[in-house]
Amino acid sequence: MGLLELFGKKEVPSGGALFSLQCDLHPYRLPAHKAEFAELEIKLENVFDKELLTSLIISVPKNIGFDQTGLQTEKEIRLGMLQSKELKHMTIKLWAAPRTPPATYPVKVFALSHYRDYGYVLGEVKKTVDLRVV
Repeated sequence: MGLLELFGKKEVPSGGALFSLQCDLHPYRLPAHKAEFAELEIKLENVFDKELLTSLIISVPKNIGFDQTGLQTEKEIRLGMLQSKELKHMTIKLWAAPRTPPATYPVKVFALSHYRDYGYVLGEVKKTVDLRVV
């Protein structure tokens, strides 16, 4: 037993992917200047050989939101310990507001693995999906 093992040394994932992240929007476009929503479907799988403390961060531009008012533009979902090969599936509503002009809006989804608590990040996987407002 080495000195570093005494203090709880853990193997840190390096190089390879930690998660398999799939993101889909239904529908792909929303009408401009109307209070309508699209559903962001997220499938997250731990492909690492050990359990990981996991969270998701979803970020949308200013004119899109997670509620009907469009004021909340970032959302963090703490998933807890995700076992190896465990799959999480969730659906998030993204709202356009009456003040949303026509454009293409990038929706960024980050899957983060943490060390001990949510304050320390070991690694991340990022996906960007475009939401069209016409």
